[in-house]
Amino acid sequence: MNNHHAAEQMIGYLYQARYALYLLLSSDDEQSEISIEKFDDVSFGTGDTPEIMIQLKHHVKEYGDLNNASTDIWRTLKVWIDAVKENKNLISKTKFIIMTTASAPVGTAAYHLKIDADKRNSQRAYDILKKVTVESTNKSHESYYSAFISMPETIMRKLLEDAFVVDKSSNIMDVEFDIKKAIRYSSLPQHIDKICERLEGWWYKKAIEALCSEMPIFISQRQVHSHIVSVGLEYASDNLPIDINEFEDLEIDSLPSNDQKFYKQLKLICIGSNSLRMAIRDYYRAFQQRANWVREELLFTNELDKYEKRLIDEWEHSFYAMQDDLSDYGDQITEDIKVTRGKKLYREIEEKDLRIRDRCSDAFVMRGSYHILANQSKVGWHLDFYERLKNLLKD
Repeated sequence: MNNHHAAEQMIGYLYQARYALYLLLSSDDEQSEISIEKFDDVSFGTGDTPEIMIQLKHHVKEYGDLNNASTDIWRTLKVWIDAVKENKNLISKTKFIIMTTASAPVGTAAYHLKIDADKRNSQRAYDILKKVTVESTNKSHESYYSAFISMPETIMRKLLEDAFVVDKSSNIMDVEFDIKKAIRYSSLPQHIDKICERLEGWWYKKAIEALCSEMPIFISQRQVHSHIVSVGLEYASDNLPIDINEFEDLEIDSLPSNDQKFYKQLKLICIGSNSLRMAIRDYYRAFQQRANWVREELLFTNELDKYEKRLIDEWEHSFYAMQDDLSDYGDQITEDIKVTRGKKLYREIEEKDLRIRDRCSDAFVMRGSYHILANQSKVGWHLDFYERLKNLLKD
């Protein structure tokens, strides 16, 4: 398979999944459910017999047409004929649709099957196709023609009666615009691109699960709308989207040397190895998430600075209270006491619920932000953290 053909095939698969999402979003039936690549490219319905079976045909550069010798037409008919042979209920309960970026020229069988044709005539389409099976010399289509001829005429005419062609459909790029249009009221306009990106990521994962399943898996319009609402709420004025996943097996060596000061701060109060790993994870995740928010302009001007000032103010209340308590020891204070109280201060701060926005509740944002501040020596846990850090950095 050459690279061009492989690319075309891959685009076809992606188009199939993307168009399936658009079809579900645009359905007028709120109860509708869709399946991918089980009964057909895409199918609507539940149970063993789909209500609608859809074949999707995508052409990247040359849109072409669905003439009477079109491989797209004959390959699609072969798929449907095989399906009807396997499940006799399809012929009485199912609509068959081919959606294509190509056009159906006037007078062709495809034209007579167009869903919006002024003079739709499935019987005429049958006669044209039957003639092709007799007169065509295309060897590569012999299996298609044999399948057509093998079907009883009454069954084949009934299949075509329930078959519809939707030509000049959106291509893979245009259908992305169609999806964005369908979800345009889920958030402010400036966030629609990001919501669409996350929706498609979720949808492709669902599609992969369906393709890997032995049994047909139907995805409902309600599921899709629920996900859109959930993601849309993350972009509300009192919330922020969380799009940085958990990190596993992060070690301090994963961070540049100038990002390890917060780690030294935790070592001063003898935090255990498991807690250290969690701290590294929180630091890295918060650092990346905050960078994403700034890059995508989701944070208001100086909002991050104001949040950090709140964190520092809260830390100061607790740190100075610890400082006052420890002053009672005078010259009797020991390093063990400083470590114990520093560890208590760290745990107390970890348990606070200081949110950057009211509904952005993921605790790693606060914990990681404190580690970022600790890395800048703006906060600390050990009573003598500032002096200790200066000496450590000299070594």
